[in-house]
Amino acid sequence: MGIQEYLSDLLNNQLRDIKYRYREQIVNDIKNRMCSLLTRWEQEEFRRTILFVTDEEALFYEPIAADDVRRFVVATIRNSMLEVAASINCNQFKMQEPLSDEQIKSITSNAICYFKQCKFEILQKEASNLTYVDVYEEAIQKYPLAWAVLKRAALASGTVDVFQNLHEVTFENVEKELSETRCKKVVCDGYSLEFDDYLKEELGNVISGRVDIFYVDCFKGLSRNFEKILHVLQIILQSGKAFVTCNYYISDGRIEKRRRILRAFHRQKDMFDNVRNHNGLPAFFKSVLKEMV
Repeated sequence: MGIQEYLSDLLNNQLRDIKYRYREQIVNDIKNRMCSLLTRWEQEEFRRTILFVTDEEALFYEPIAADDVRRFVVATIRNSMLEVAASINCNQFKMQEPLSDEQIKSITSNAICYFKQCKFEILQKEASNLTYVDVYEEAIQKYPLAWAVLKRAALASGTVDVFQNLHEVTFENVEKELSETRCKKVVCDGYSLEFDDYLKEELGNVISGRVDIFYVDCFKGLSRNFEKILHVLQIILQSGKAFVTCNYYISDGRIEKRRRILRAFHRQKDMFDNVRNHNGLPAFFKSVLKEMV
């Protein structure tokens, strides 16, 4: 059992209704994500930071398996080009309709069943012998402040971490970066790197100081693409503002976490319930969410 066997047999079979050339794009993207993570699996800071953004979803996935197995499945399979096939933009793959929630659940649950039987030491060796594109390193180099703060959030053992700022706020540079960011006048799926009009407007509000926080229910509510998460986080942090989900308050100088994280939204009602749930929040974070409500 290994990466290539999973991709060629199990995953390919589950995506059989998608035309071959588009199915290959999805499979190759997943292979790149698996290899990019597995070849550095023993680097604890790297692994924990990449997997950190999956917790609001992965820890609630079924079937029961080791936490890192479920995180691995979300980071490399669910948070991949598979999202395009499951979104309104599925027509990019010449699909008549997106993959259903049931199909996505089947893909992820089968992957958990598969990889919980695998020895990750063997997967690491296999990954090092495969040809792949590193999907993380370039993004880390492009958005160093976002990576540094996200890494601090991932490694923090307590619910509160207050530290000296890592970056001096420079609004001109942030405004220039946002103005140069590609923007689509269409609905972006959860994989696209482009900014749609709504996201650009919300970031503009943060940069201008009209609002002090950028709020989404969870990381997947922003994007399933790790590079886009870093890009948006970089803009927010360079502006001296905070990125907030119902579970995390992340700024350059203060990180706070809910003691026991809430499950990422699935329906609109979940978003309203999550922002109103103040259980296990540190005092400052609680005040932020109360103000929002």
